[in-house]
Amino acid sequence: MELTSKYYSIIVGLLEKIVKEEKDSLRRASQLLANSIESNKIIHVIGAGHSAMLGEELFYRAGGLAVVNPIIDNDITVGHGALKSTLLENVEGYAEVLLESARVVEGDTVIIVSTSGVNTFPIEAALKAKDMGASTIAITSKKYSSQLEPRNPWGKHLYEVVDVAIDNKVPRGDAVLELPGLNMKVAPVSTILNSFIASLLVAYTVNILLSKGIKPPIWLSSHLPEAREHNKELFEKYSHRIKLL
Repeated sequence: MELTSKYYSIIVGLLEKIVKEEKDSLRRASQLLANSIESNKIIHVIGAGHSAMLGEELFYRAGGLAVVNPIIDNDITVGHGALKSTLLENVEGYAEVLLESARVVEGDTVIIVSTSGVNTFPIEAALKAKDMGASTIAITSKKYSSQLEPRNPWGKHLYEVVDVAIDNKVPRGDAVLELPGLNMKVAPVSTILNSFIASLLVAYTVNILLSKGIKPPIWLSSHLPEAREHNKELFEKYSHRIKLL
């Protein structure tokens, strides 16, 4: 099979698994998000390495929720030192500092993104968020994670320590394409699958709010003529807790 078709087929197959098997977890997770919004609280997103990108995807996004606060620290993202970011995932206390600096409070929801879900950083983030009174949602790969030994002081996998775990169906190693003459796979899938899940969470959450007669806080694209006034109100309402200014 030609590479484009093969990769496309694999992606579609994994998306179909998410659609068929994760409806309940998506709904339960979205209910937690809706509860936070209804209570005038914040949704935080935290991840290390490439997983941190999902915080940016959900933040200040046209058609996205205005209450999303990405907890992104340069040192644990690959753009500021790839090896450093990997090593920091196993430094105890790091996630705790980031959550405290983000001013997570009771009633907030924290989304923890980690496909492998075994290092210290995501487990600590989930446990600390719970201690702070926040609800916790994981986006992780249960099968992949369960095949790995925990690399954290608690001996846990991420899906074991959160209120709701959404399985992104990412296979072991993330990459999916086999090429002749190469003894390893290429072309990862986690970013595509995580983004799909994130957009579904937004849609489910907005639908819940609408069913309760609550106006959802949604960003408009700045290219639309009505966006300036609409988005200005959101800036004024949420900039005291989110990195908008």
